[in-house]
Amino acid sequence: RGSVAWPVLLGCMWLWAGPALAEVGTFDKCREYFYKETSPNGFVTNVTADICQRYRNRYHYASLYDKANRIPLWSAYTLNPNQCSQQPKRRSKWFVEPQLSDQNKSPDMTTEAESTLSKDELRSSQAVNEDYEDTSYDRGHLNPNAFQCNDSRTATFTLTNAAPMDPCFNRIHWSQLEKTLKAQLTESCMSGILYLVTGTVPNGNRPFNRVSVPSHIWTAVCCDHWDSRRKFSLAFLAENREESKLRIMSVKELNAELTRLYVQSVKVFADDCGSENDKVKKVVTAV
Repeated sequence: RGSVAWPVLLGCMWLWAGPALAEVGTFDKCREYFYKETSPNGFVTNVTADICQRYRNRYHYASLYDKANRIPLWSAYTLNPNQCSQQPKRRSKWFVEPQLSDQNKSPDMTTEAESTLSKDELRSSQAVNEDYEDTSYDRGHLNPNAFQCNDSRTATFTLTNAAPMDPCFNRIHWSQLEKTLKAQLTESCMSGILYLVTGTVPNGNRPFNRVSVPSHIWTAVCCDHWDSRRKFSLAFLAENREESKLRIMSVKELNAELTRLYVQSVKVFADDCGSENDKVKKVVTAV
């Protein structure tokens, strides 16, 4: 089945968040967020760091962070299908991850003001809030805050889960996709587990010197269902620019596209999660 290129006219919410925790260096304690407990393959380099994103002593998702480009290469998470109420207020300052610095091994994800590290020590290995000030880019979520509730939503507001996104792309195109996708997946994967991975493609474009602006944003979806006839997967890929076309494709096709873009072999899900199942055609039509 070939790729389908759709021009999609598909917000961004800033919420208050309290102190958060994370664990850097291993995915051993957050493999529940990976399909078949297997992390995406082909992304690790000598400048990436595994992060189990933890808040209030519970792990909420996983991120692979590129310390050289100062953006996450991907975040892996599950979708919370519940309706959320009484959510935290919007916030403008996001968390940083002290563990990414060689000078500090504290497990606490914290605000810059509360960190024991100097700004230079923080800046050496990651993005800081200042990197997004006076720029034309949003701090775009990979694990969307709208896909989570309560503490899990709070835990998405860290710069290790954000990349520079064109504001029109982020607030209109990608935001509308997230809204539509959540509704359709919740209906289409009842009694199943929805595993998602959202990622970036760094391209060396650094108009503001420090943080790479990704050329593309992508999401892979896996509905892991006990009934093999209801198991399916699909993927989305779009350029990170104002006038962007959303491409809907199979996970197998996304692997091929990312392999071309990264110039290295990539596999997002262990066995492509029912990539050829006919169930996906109904989901694509609904989206």
